[in-house]
Formats: sequence, structure tokens, C-alpha cells
Amino acid sequence: MTHHEKSPAWSGRIALGTGWAVFSGDMGDNRVHTHHALRLVLAPRETVTVSAHGQGDITAPGVLIDADVPHRVWPGAAALLHVERESHTGRSLALACVRGLCLLTERQRDAALSVWPLSTGADLGPLLAALGLPKSVQAPADRRSDRVRDLLEGLPARSELNGTLAEFASETSLSPSHFRHRVRALVGMPLRPYLRWLRLRRALMSAAAGADLSRAAQDAGFSDAAHLSRTMQRHFGVPPSAILAALRTA
Repeated sequence: MTHHEKSPAWSGRIALGTGWAVFSGDMGDNRVHTHHALRLVLAPRETVTVSAHGQGDITAPGVLIDADVPHRVWPGAAALLHVERESHTGRSLALACVRGLCLLTERQRDAALSVWPLSTGADLGPLLAALGLPKSVQAPADRRSDRVRDLLEGLPARSELNGTLAEFASETSLSPSHFRHRVRALVGMPLRPYLRWLRLRRALMSAAAGADLSRAAQDAGFSDAAHLSRTMQRHFGVPPSAILAALRTA
């Protein structure tokens, strides 16, 4: 692309769950980057092309890219899934990656698209099954975890999401180590990344409602717009402006 050509813009629909986010639409321009989440890229039609560090350009019906692998996805129509690397689903997906990638067949791509998660309440188990991966299994809950479950279910409604593990553990009258174990069992990831996804979701919901980046950052408990921008870039690999534009046109 020359400097005279306009970079393709992002447009489509975004949904953000706890530990994952999906995008369906037209991907805009993106440079080689890394982010702290696995990325599944599916071609709604034919193929997608990914440039991966040390492996050149790869074209396939779908590509799974492990966390922290430098890559670029060529602009065009795509369905994207970002998954927290420390979640149960993230660890299951990472097992399929060889040298940081897993190329999908047309059959796998079609099966994945048939169960594509489009709402924030989606269960990613069917997607793992469509890809031929075992559904992530969480530890069974017991009655003693009710206090932890109640706390976790109430977190999205809290105005502040910046508490420490020790502070949250104290609320449930559990030791920090027991609380840490129960959180991972119930939500599939450690407390810190879980809170980060809750804050990202809050920021994006605020932005979708019309708030600017500074206000969205404030609403979600980020220190400032720059902090929110860095976190979005780290997890999604694109500028916040691209994400917000897609949100506001969805």
C-alpha cells in the first residue's frame, strides 16, 4: 500500500464476554503486532491470509494464532475471536498450536462458523467441539463456593473493580489461596485477568453509548485514556479508534 492510498477501515459487529471477544465484519489495516490473547481468524468466504513471524504469508480457510506471536492479518471480511490465554478455553486452544499457529480446514471453518458466538452470553464449548478440541472442563462447584460465586456475580454492578485478591478474599471470609483457587474454578481464569476483561467490557459499553475514550476509561477504572488504549491494543492488536468505530456502527 502506498502513502497515497487510504487504509481500509474496520466495520462490523463486536461482542465482548468475560475472557473473550468476537468481531464479525470487514477488517481494516493492521501492522505486524503481538497481543496477550489467542486469535482465531475465520474466512466467511474462501480464505484469509496471515503474515506470521518466521513463517511468511499463510493462506487458509481459518488460522488460530497463539498468544504473543507477532503477526498481521490481511484486510478483508473475517470473523475474529480473541481468547484470554490464561482461561480454560485459551489453554485448550493453545494446545492445538504448533510453532504458534494452527491452520484450519474448510470443514473446520464451516463447523466453527455454524456455532459462531454472537452474544455476550455465548458458550465457547460448541466452538471448541467444532474445531475438534475437547471442551474445557472447570472444577465442580460445591456449596462452600457460594460466597465466592455471589461476589463474582455482583462484580459487574460495582462502581470499582480495582480491588486486590486479598481484599476480595476478605469479603468472602476465605484465605487468599482458597479464594484464588475457587475463582479459577468458577470463572476459568485467575482474578486479575478476569477483572481486566470486566473493565474492558465496561469501557467498550460506555464507548458504544457515546462516551469518548477518556470518559470510557474513567467509567471502567483505567487511570486514563492512554492506559485504556494500551490495554485494548494489547488484547485486540488494533487501535482503540478501530474498535470504537466498529462498535458505533454495529
